[in-house]
Amino acid sequence: MRRCAAVAVDLPVAVVVLLGPLLGLDRMLEAMAVPEDSVRTVWRVAVGVWPLAFVLGYSPVCVSRWGGTLGKRVMGMEVVRVRDGGRLRYGPAVLRHVTNLVSNLVPLFLVPHVSAMTLSPNRQGFHDRAAGSAVIHRR
Repeated sequence: MRRCAAVAVDLPVAVVVLLGPLLGLDRMLEAMAVPEDSVRTVWRVAVGVWPLAFVLGYSPVCVSRWGGTLGKRVMGMEVVRVRDGGRLRYGPAVLRHVTNLVSNLVPLFLVPHVSAMTLSPNRQGFHDRAAGSAVIHRR
């Protein structure tokens, strides 16, 4: 349940961080009276680059720097390396996050992924196993 609560905290953050700059870009392009074909090109680039930057930024940076996203920190959880309990480096944190996204977005993987997190003794999902990480409770 703590992981679900952490996601409930992180989702509004993600929506604001993803949509805020895009809405600002829309208003800026409108105010500058940019030609329609240029607006389309800017939007294609922005919609492709900004979410990718967010995916490679928010969770991996938070996990590698502070041990978890805002949601995990609020819920008293921390992501650590299994072998020594230290912080994950950025590369494994990216692998963990991308594997988690794929596991949650592909229906074929979702049930085994959630089952692994809830039924296995060490509570590791596919993403934790791929990155050599575990989520521990600090409180």
